[in-house]
Amino acid sequence: MIDLDRAVPPARPAPPVTRALPAALVVVLLAFLLGPSAPMPRVRELAQVAATASPSGTWLLTGTTLYSTHTRTTGRLEVIAWSLDSGTAIWQRDVDWFAGIPALTEIGPALVVSGNDDTRILDVRTGADRVDPRTYSLARAAGDRIALWDGAAGTLALYDPKQDRIRWKQPFSARPHAIAATSAHLLAVTDSSTTTLALDNGDLVHSTDRVAAAGSTPTVRVIDDRAYLLGDSTVTMIDGRRTWTLPLLLPRAITACGTLVCVSGGPGLSAIELLNGHVVWNNRNWIGGEGGIVRTADGRALLIDPGTGVARRDLGYGLPAGDLLIRPDGPGLSVVEWAAGQVRGHLPGSTPSGCRRTGRHLACQQTGGQVKVWRLL
Repeated sequence: MIDLDRAVPPARPAPPVTRALPAALVVVLLAFLLGPSAPMPRVRELAQVAATASPSGTWLLTGTTLYSTHTRTTGRLEVIAWSLDSGTAIWQRDVDWFAGIPALTEIGPALVVSGNDDTRILDVRTGADRVDPRTYSLARAAGDRIALWDGAAGTLALYDPKQDRIRWKQPFSARPHAIAATSAHLLAVTDSSTTTLALDNGDLVHSTDRVAAAGSTPTVRVIDDRAYLLGDSTVTMIDGRRTWTLPLLLPRAITACGTLVCVSGGPGLSAIELLNGHVVWNNRNWIGGEGGIVRTADGRALLIDPGTGVARRDLGYGLPAGDLLIRPDGPGLSVVEWAAGQVRGHLPGSTPSGCRRTGRHLACQQTGGQVKVWRLL
């Protein structure tokens, strides 16, 4: 029988402890012993690399620079270029501006600032004019070049910013509403016609009367070297002389979607076959489709099979940004790597109205109008 009330002396004394374990080893042992139930380390805050000094209007994030605009009551527009390396302003430029909300596009060494009836072609390094602003009243991106329209002279020109020269100039009396370039053609859409010009010399390739029901404010997007015209109630594909038109209410955005193109608009998301314009599938509660990810009407992100429209995985609430999701998280935002579900970082005190990602940088506009940029990697 064992007497539980009597302590049994050890057979021999315990050896003395000669030294304590190193602190780092203790942490490793605790993590090993506690396993998955151990508390996870605190999610790090992403490093902020740049921010505008005041609320911004239109803004643009590129791989190296944040461009911001600030409209003044005097009718002047301030454009500022912020370095993502130093976080400081590279240059600041004031211009006369009465052309409404400006659009910003970086094309090689040129920054295009365009409006309704005014345009500026600025050098990305200095902010100086690369093209005389008194000559052209409209500028639109055309691949890695810039289409310039001179309303007074009735000409359309193609400017090459890398070579800093006008490649060609052709008579073109009607104001183009939308312009896009494929590898071989320049497409210009006016109130009454759609014109295809040779990209290398501006020669006329093909011209048609107004595309049926194209609408008064069309836009053009190029995907896989095909041009797509989005009107008020149609989507039209133009590939040289080949074309098709699909009736579709209020198309607003188009993107590559596997081997199809996905159009977001009035009826939700429609996946369209490239060659004949047939709708393969649609979903009234979805938008997006880029990279096989769609957003639902209630703000969730889904990974889908673009060929069939079948949902493969629910990624939860958030705004897709490449391989990331941007999610509201308390007083800020969490940046989540959706493939693994891992939180990559946190944006403290940030409640942005819009975020954009370029490579390893993420920029978000705050509710007060200021734009901040963080480094992701």
